[in-house]
Amino acid sequence: MMRILILFFLLAPFCFATSNVNDDKRIKDALLKYNYGIIKMTKSGDTKLLKDMLSQEAYFKLMVWADSWKFSNLAMVAEINDLRFSPIAYNEDNATIRTLENWTYAYANLVERNYALEPTTIFYKMKYTLKKHHGHWIIVAVENLQEETFVKPNTHEPKVEEKKEKPLDDTSGGNSKGKIETH
Repeated sequence: MMRILILFFLLAPFCFATSNVNDDKRIKDALLKYNYGIIKMTKSGDTKLLKDMLSQEAYFKLMVWADSWKFSNLAMVAEINDLRFSPIAYNEDNATIRTLENWTYAYANLVERNYALEPTTIFYKMKYTLKKHHGHWIIVAVENLQEETFVKPNTHEPKVEEKKEKPLDDTSGGNSKGKIETH
């Protein structure tokens, strides 16, 4: 019996470490799918592409944002140049992560067939709050912490903060203001 207890205490840290490694991968995959899903959504106009990866509130806010461009006869043409992740902070079934994102995008006027906004390169510092839902990580809040626009190509590489964010205990999934911001 003593050997079993010793074996458990020796192996337990490896089991938890493997769980976090798997969750890290799943969270990063969810964020990549979300960001590339935004690009697909703006090309196709189909907001349902992201429905299963967002909470209902976050999905509704994204839908309103996408529809506002569509009703203005504008389409976003975007490309992700770089996406970097900070360490992920966990709290039971909640996680918080910051990213640095380098996007180049423009808005095309669909009626006049020209650019309403010429291609621009922007570095975003973002904060994502996620919740584990039926074994999958869904995004419940997206917050734009900082952005910097570059007129000409940027020559420096940003550094991701190594400080872990404390995840929210709130099961409603996000900041108290209930806001989601998109690119």
